[in-house]
This record gives sequence, structure tokens and C-alpha cells, in this order.
Amino acid sequence: MKKTIILTSGLLTLVAILYVALSFYITSLAFQAKRNMPEETPLDYSLKFENVSFKSEDPEDILLEGWWIPSKKNKGTIIWVHGLDSERSGGEGKLEMLMDINNLGFSILTFDLRGHGNSSTAPLGLGVKEKNDVYGAINFLKEEKGINRVGLWGISYGGVTVIDSAINNPSNTIVGVIADTPYYSVLELLTKEVSDRTPIPKFIAELLKFGIVKSGEFMYGMNINEVSDSMDKNYQLKFPLMIFSCITDQRVPPNHPDRIFSKSNKSAKYYKFEFCEDHGEAYEGNKVEYMKLFNTYFSERFAE
Repeated sequence: MKKTIILTSGLLTLVAILYVALSFYITSLAFQAKRNMPEETPLDYSLKFENVSFKSEDPEDILLEGWWIPSKKNKGTIIWVHGLDSERSGGEGKLEMLMDINNLGFSILTFDLRGHGNSSTAPLGLGVKEKNDVYGAINFLKEEKGINRVGLWGISYGGVTVIDSAINNPSNTIVGVIADTPYYSVLELLTKEVSDRTPIPKFIAELLKFGIVKSGEFMYGMNINEVSDSMDKNYQLKFPLMIFSCITDQRVPPNHPDRIFSKSNKSAKYYKFEFCEDHGEAYEGNKVEYMKLFNTYFSERFAE
């Protein structure tokens, strides 16, 4: 009997240690980014640009590096926010997209978020803390370029960032937001990745949710559910939010943008592309359609 109790106690202790270790490991993945550098510059697409730097509005001292790509047509200014593990160019194929948008007549400010590209190292915030980086970009445009009205446009992690930025800075400065495949729940994405990419069964990955939330609070001082809480508030926006998703997206399935849209006000717009080669590649497979939607939306928003 005594041996059984000891064995049971030892087994429970081992299970507890494994649970905590897995929770900490998975959480650490959510708050870390791979630091990649641009392999192309706007010059590769015959775009005139200026290297710029500015401070985030974060309490931490965070210097952000970026490119200012002006347009003489002056239809409006767009702040582009890249996805996780990316940088100011957006990765392969995205500078062509920025060129198309610039050719439509929009000036663009694109920059490396905290912990990405050439910007300062700082703890990531899952798309929520990063709003301070966007506010730094807005201040730069006001102070250095005399621009007082901007559109925000981001993809995935950047899509969450631009929505959260607009919700928490409800001023006339931000005239519109396009969020391309934003996620609703980081917790769901993490547990899905664990069950998809490791031998850990889905039901065990589900059991890890509590540990992931608590380890995020302990390690980074942030509740991972803050993302969902913020997305639930997007009905507060004073302008129509535009959301893009892709039916074939496996990494951020359409049910994520679906739920964000369900919390939007009645003026919001939602467009699902039929096919994308990979996550965040709606533009690459639907260039004409993508540009038409982009141009129509922001032309209307800057005209008001």
C-alpha cells in the first residue's frame, strides 16, 4: 500500500512537472519572434523612399526602423504593419504589393515592429502591446511629415495590431483599417499548432490552456486572452472596419476573422478570398481583386 502511494505521488509529481514545463515552453513560443531582415528594398521596385526611425509610445525605450514611401498623387497615407517573424518589407512578394498601392496614389509608412528587423529588442505583446509602436508611427507622420489622417493596414499579427490600435485610439487621425487574416484567439492557435505539429493529442493540448494562460501572466505579465478581449470591442470603431480572410487558410482559419466580424458594427465589411497559396497570401493569388478592394475602401475613407 505504501509503495502504491509513493508511486502514485511520484507519477502525479512528474505529470505536474511536465504540464508546467510544456505550458512554459508553448507560451515562450507565442512571445518570441524570429528576427529576419529585408532581402529587398523599395529601390528594387523603382520606388523612391527614405530610411526613417522613430520611438514607440511604449514606456520601454523602443526605437523603430522603417521606410517612408511617398506618393505625389497624395490620395492618403497608409501605415502598413507586417506579420509575426516578418519585417518592414513584409517578406517575399509583399514589396510588389506596396508598389501597387503606391501606384494607386497612396503614400506608405512601413516599419519593423518591436523585436523584428532592425527595431529594438522588446517583449512582444501578441498584437496588443504593439499598438504603442503604431502610435509612434502616427506621431512621426504628424511631427515630421505634417500628416494628420492615416489609414492602418496589417496582416495576421499586424492585422490584430491595427484593429487594437484603432479601438484604443479613437481619434480622427485614423480614418480606416484593413485587417488581413487577423486571429481572434492566440490560445486556440497555440493549442492547434501543438496538436498539429507534435505527437501530443488534441485533448492534452486542450488541457494545457490553463497552464498557457498562467505561464503568460507569470513570464510576461500579460494574459494571453487580452487579444480576444480586444477583438470583442471592435464594434466601438467609428468607421467601417474592413476584414479579409481566405477560405483555404490553415494557420488562421476563417473562423477567427469570422468571430471578429461578428463583433463589428453594422458598417463593417468582410471579404473572403476563395484561394490563397498560404497564410497571409491573399494578395499573391488575387492581385486584381485585392487591389480593387483596397483602393475602393481607402479612397472612400480618405474622401470623408
